[in-house]
Amino acid sequence: MEEFWIRLPERAPVKLGRDRPEITIGRASGNDVVVEDASLSRTHARFTLQGGKALLEDLGSRNGTTVNGDRIEGPREVGPGDEIMFGRITLTLEDKPPGDRDSSVSFLMDVNRLRSSGAQEPASSPVRHWKEALNIVHALSIAMLADLTTEAMLVDLLERLCDFLKPDRGAVLLRDAQGAMVQVGSRSRGHGGNFQAQLSRTMLEAAVERREALLINNPMLDSRLAQAQSLLTSGATTIMTVPLEHGGEVVGIIYMDAGVLHGPFTEEDLRLLAVVGHMAAAKIRTTRLLEELVVKQAMEKEMAVARRIQERLLPDRCPDLDGYEMFGVNVACWNVSGDLYGFWPGPGGKTWLCVADVSGKGIGPGLLMATFQALMQAWCEDAVDPGKLAQRVSLALSKRTTRNRFITAFLALLDPVARTLTYTNAGHNPVPLLRPDGTRELLSSQGFPLAMFPGTEYGQGTVTLDPGDLLFIYTDGITEAVDPDGKEFDLDMVCETLRSLGPLPLPDLNKGLGDAILAHTRGAPSADDRTIVMVRRR
Repeated sequence: MEEFWIRLPERAPVKLGRDRPEITIGRASGNDVVVEDASLSRTHARFTLQGGKALLEDLGSRNGTTVNGDRIEGPREVGPGDEIMFGRITLTLEDKPPGDRDSSVSFLMDVNRLRSSGAQEPASSPVRHWKEALNIVHALSIAMLADLTTEAMLVDLLERLCDFLKPDRGAVLLRDAQGAMVQVGSRSRGHGGNFQAQLSRTMLEAAVERREALLINNPMLDSRLAQAQSLLTSGATTIMTVPLEHGGEVVGIIYMDAGVLHGPFTEEDLRLLAVVGHMAAAKIRTTRLLEELVVKQAMEKEMAVARRIQERLLPDRCPDLDGYEMFGVNVACWNVSGDLYGFWPGPGGKTWLCVADVSGKGIGPGLLMATFQALMQAWCEDAVDPGKLAQRVSLALSKRTTRNRFITAFLALLDPVARTLTYTNAGHNPVPLLRPDGTRELLSSQGFPLAMFPGTEYGQGTVTLDPGDLLFIYTDGITEAVDPDGKEFDLDMVCETLRSLGPLPLPDLNKGLGDAILAHTRGAPSADDRTIVMVRRR
């Protein structure tokens, strides 16, 4: 026999012949026949045609290959009537072309293999016919260099292909952002020159899911095309569908059909569609990547501007208070930070200080943080109680944000003369006050995050700052820094590191802590913003 047909359940038969003397079957996309079933190995088995005989070979699959119930070990001749099983998938081999009784698909091939299988000019084909095909490829190459929209390029390609292949109807479909196939151009000898292609599930699955090109004869006799009502009434007797595929991605489909007067399309017609479709898909993917790059660059530029604006909202220097060292820093993991720290003048020579963290990341939290900073700037000078200030700010923020946004914050009023710090911890991390004698006092939460439950009251506390005391206020980007094993740089490690560094100047203390975090994470980039404020009584 010079050819056989491999038939799988609910799938179009695949021809094993001189033009395709070897066919592999498995789950991996590189196979000639892809069957996405867990019982098959990635490359499960191989059919070969040798001396007019069909040979089947298992390729070391996990679940094996059987013929008539016997598991095969080496190449084995198979033929019509044999029951062949790959894992739990059963198929048969036939020695006659698929008839009208059960199938209408006369040719089906993975589009990559179709393009690379090598076209040879039939002896009966006039040379001019092939020159016209080359002209189409050349014209598409020129169009790919021109400044055309994707839709315009595809419509021009369809026009050239229709002029050459002379189908009764043709259409080109493009995949939209949601993954649906949307028709962008069509051509018809009737219906005013236009029509709406209605592709059956069989065609879509072959093109989109398996990246297969189909050449179909007598579609009226195929029950799987029954849903395409316009196809059944069109009188089409020959159909081609080819995926616009490049790099494993299907970005569209070319469809053509014709009636009995046209004669059947050929494998070479299908190969031409596959070649130009591949070129068009490459152009479409490149165009989309460039568009995405332009959008990304524009966004990055806008985010950089937003970051510069945000940096101007942060203190350019720390207050110079007699008897105290003060330090603050903010490091954003994105361009725009959802963290904030600040110092503001309070009543009677006192100083407000704050560290805050907005839920989420990016531009939204950054804008909310700017609002928070403006409220602090406006109200701090007259405020005397952190609890009341927190309640007022919380209510104002709730009117300017969505319910899923909130801010954890540590608000404190430092009295440098009385050497006291009055504070409110609004759902923020516990803040350690490290004493020179090695003891640690945690200033824990006294209320919900700001804007979470507007109108609720906040508690407050007061601590005395003695010489050598160090107050360390931070956001959770510090304590949630993880090593490759998932271990966090927790508050105990933070405090141990600060104590081990001794009475260094606060900027050097910050650098030493940063080095310790970097060593802990082994150089991994931060997943969250990191903000620190330190106050030390001299």
